[in-house]
Amino acid sequence: MKINVTIDPPEDFSVLCDLFRVEPQAFLQKFVDRVSFPFYYSQPDGDERWATLFFLHYLAQQERSEKEMEQHEPFMNELADVVFKQLDSSHKNAAKAELAGRKVMKQWHKLVMAKRGK
Repeated sequence: MKINVTIDPPEDFSVLCDLFRVEPQAFLQKFVDRVSFPFYYSQPDGDERWATLFFLHYLAQQERSEKEMEQHEPFMNELADVVFKQLDSSHKNAAKAELAGRKVMKQWHKLVMAKRGK
């Protein structure tokens, strides 16, 4: 999926981008690339988890019905279980755990999209 997005960047963001010669589009793409539940669960100490944490914070700030959030809970639990079963104490299997989590995400997406289509 490709999308075109128009944003109104605040002054602080614009100034930082200018100071450090950061292209806003490249920065935002890198951020979006890091939003991943499978990665979040499989890399508990990974620095790249910040984007997903911000996504979760955003969800918490939105007014969503309890019923809507409840439909996601079983999938989130399954995702965590699948990923944690693949990991060992040294996180050697993080890539395998991430792939297993991604399979759950695909099932989750398919089922929710089918429900919304009704």
